[in-house]
Amino acid sequence: MAQSTINKIMAVLGLTRLKYRAVESDDTTARPIYISHKSEDKELTPAERSKLVSVARDIERNFSLAGYAIRKHLQSVAYYQFYCDSPDTDFNDRLTYLVKRWMDECDITDRHAFPELIYIIERLRLVDGDVALLKTSDNKIQILEGDRIKDPQMVTPDDHWTHGVKTDMVGRPTEYAIWDRNTNGGNLVYQTTVSADDIDLLGYFTRADQVRGVSPLAPALRMFSMLEDALNLALSKAKIEQSIGLVTRLIGDSTLAPSPQPLAVREDGIDRAARETFGKGILHLSLRDGEDAQLLSSNNPSSNFLQFCEQVIRLVLASIDVPYSFYDGSAQTFFSGRGELEQYIDSVEHKQAPTIRMLDRWITRWLLPNWILSGAITLPPGATVTDVSRYYGWSGAGLPTWRLIEYGKDAGSAISLGLISPKELVSSYGFNPRKNLEDVAEYVAMAKDLGIELPYGQKPSTNIGL
Repeated sequence: MAQSTINKIMAVLGLTRLKYRAVESDDTTARPIYISHKSEDKELTPAERSKLVSVARDIERNFSLAGYAIRKHLQSVAYYQFYCDSPDTDFNDRLTYLVKRWMDECDITDRHAFPELIYIIERLRLVDGDVALLKTSDNKIQILEGDRIKDPQMVTPDDHWTHGVKTDMVGRPTEYAIWDRNTNGGNLVYQTTVSADDIDLLGYFTRADQVRGVSPLAPALRMFSMLEDALNLALSKAKIEQSIGLVTRLIGDSTLAPSPQPLAVREDGIDRAARETFGKGILHLSLRDGEDAQLLSSNNPSSNFLQFCEQVIRLVLASIDVPYSFYDGSAQTFFSGRGELEQYIDSVEHKQAPTIRMLDRWITRWLLPNWILSGAITLPPGATVTDVSRYYGWSGAGLPTWRLIEYGKDAGSAISLGLISPKELVSSYGFNPRKNLEDVAEYVAMAKDLGIELPYGQKPSTNIGL
């Protein structure tokens, strides 16, 4: 007796039990359920990882919508500013100067300053799934694209290598196998193994035991590809419909054998004369007596097709949390746009957290100790690196400045009611609170010397002069 029949009998008798319907596969329209206890790194084999990276790179190169989505993501996520606001202003100025100078010189290739470098790093992290950053002895950074990290040759299961990363018993990375690009054929050639102490791997991770990152674009890549194909076909169809159509019929001996390809364009005198008259873009069909041809014509593209494309675009943008209103501003109201922007900034802050954590660790464990040893900077009296690390860091995404101006009245009310502190408000817009106050104090003092009274600290007037 079939299991479905048994289930129905048990349901009638009241013998069925409560259970999760999601694990049932009786419905013929449901997707089959596959049970897998593999790690994420085992689900994606090395060959499949290479294919996934290649597909993502190809779509970015050739489909403008994919390029737009990636650039819109980078516009917010690949933005970081250093700040230092310890009580020792001299230390703040010196450390800020050293960090800014390092940002100008940090690329080992001397091609990119930090803003461009961090843009490339985040792009590789997004498209490839992860990217490795190698710290060199002269305080510079070398970018290692994710596909250059592969298992070394001749490894055994006991070596604990996973997609080019060797881990210890608890899953902590200990070594990375680096491959180099063969300039002749583009293949990868094994280069060396580097200690994990000298490498930071930035990626997108979804599971606790995951060693290599996977691009969040992965679920949308097939939709990107199919949407591109659909749009190209729609454009081809529109091009055909806009072409000048000319049908000529040859009337003559009815005993002539019919053409095996009646719709083929024939390079005869009529065809040449038509192209000389109407131009090369003409669609010319030369038919014999008794033959007929009809060109497909419709409302192209149809409204249903456009609506469907809109839904697909929403789905592919959702893979990296980009609101559809960023792509089509007419699809939002003022309040929905405000809500979408604030939610998007929240998602961006989550994406920036690993990079900010890495940058903070670089300053604390790598750059600042080296600068202290070289005499480039001196800690405040009695302070340690751990003590001053509370006062410096990196700020990431914030709400646009025009939002602060637009919501200034509401922000002032929230501060006066104790719902938010001025420091927290300033930080939410990506500013350094201490630096902001120092700039304001300097500006007020300058205005006072010039005999100008500024409205800082004054109660705004309700008299609008009418």
